[in-house]
This record gives sequence, structure tokens and C-alpha cells, in this order.
Amino acid sequence: MKLLVATAAAVLVASQAFAGTWETRCSTKSRPYQETVKGGQPEKVIGGAIVGGVIGKVVTNDNAGAAAGAIIGGVIANENSTKTVTRYKNVEVCSNVFIPDRITDEVALEEDLRDLNDGVSLNKERVMDVQYTIGVSHDGIWGPRSQLAAEKYLANLEPDEPLYSLMVNDVVIVSSPDVNAVDQMKIALTEAGVESQIFVDLE
Repeated sequence: MKLLVATAAAVLVASQAFAGTWETRCSTKSRPYQETVKGGQPEKVIGGAIVGGVIGKVVTNDNAGAAAGAIIGGVIANENSTKTVTRYKNVEVCSNVFIPDRITDEVALEEDLRDLNDGVSLNKERVMDVQYTIGVSHDGIWGPRSQLAAEKYLANLEPDEPLYSLMVNDVVIVSSPDVNAVDQMKIALTEAGVESQIFVDLE
């Protein structure tokens, strides 16, 4: 039984052919990284120079010895001091991107639009092709904007069928050839205390 279900699911996915294509796109991006470097901490270098100068003065009892000691102390402090710095390097980042294409089969497109508006699931690539064809944002998610665009598209395919528009404060909330669906929305708005009107073939 599980094998039959899996086979049916595979056939369903295979039948949802899409018009677009998958492409690998690469771009160069700057990535930060941490690096430990020597020197660069003035307080340690100065501190080392002072200590070196004092030792040089004590050992040699001479100003020249103090100067030499200061130089040596500063060099040693500089060699021993470290700090962490942030650097940047360019890396190439690649990803697979789906590029939707227009569906030229009007019958298949109309069937997909009706299925999607009825809640039937299609693969994401096919949904993006459908969205691209009817002129809405092709994100693969069939939301309210896609539904409205589909209804308008189908209404244009059936010019003899009236288009019902539900308006609230002169703003069209939804347009659909299905008067029952629009009427149900009007009833729901009325129950929520919102006044609305239904217009036919609104220009």
C-alpha cells in the first residue's frame, strides 16, 4: 500500500512540469575574519622602553646605556605584544536560483489557476511560472494577491461571465466571477461591523 502511495505521489510531482529553469549564479562577497598580529599596542611598547631605559641606566650608570636599554626594551615589548584585528577577504558564493518562464499553454494555465485558487498544491517551480505568467511577484507562495490576479486573469478569458467586486470605502477588496464567494465575504464583513458593497463589472 505504501509503495502505491509513493508511486502515485511521484507521478503527481512528475506531471507538474515547469517552464522555467534552474541556474547556478555566483557573486563575490566580502567576508570578515579575525587575525592575530604582533605589535600595534603602543602602551606595551612605551612600557618596555621605559623599563629598558631604567635597566640600562642602572647597569651602565650612563645616559647612552639608558638610551640603548630603552631601544632594546621597546623592541622586545613590540615583539612580545599581540592583538586581534578584523580583516576582510573576498569569497565567491554560488547558489541555485530558479528562473521562471511564461506558460504558453493557455488550457494548462487556466487549469493551474483554478486548481491553485481551489487549494490544490502544485510544486513551487510551477507556482512561480504561473505567477510570472499572470504578472505577480513570483515567490512560489500562493497568497491573496496571487488569488486575486488569477481571478482577474480567468475573468478576462471568459468575457461573457460577469465579474463581481467587493468594495469597502471605495477600495476593491476582491474581484471574482464567483458571486457566492463574494457574497460570503460581504456577509462576514457585515457581521464584523464593516459596511461593504458588491458591484458588477466595475470599470
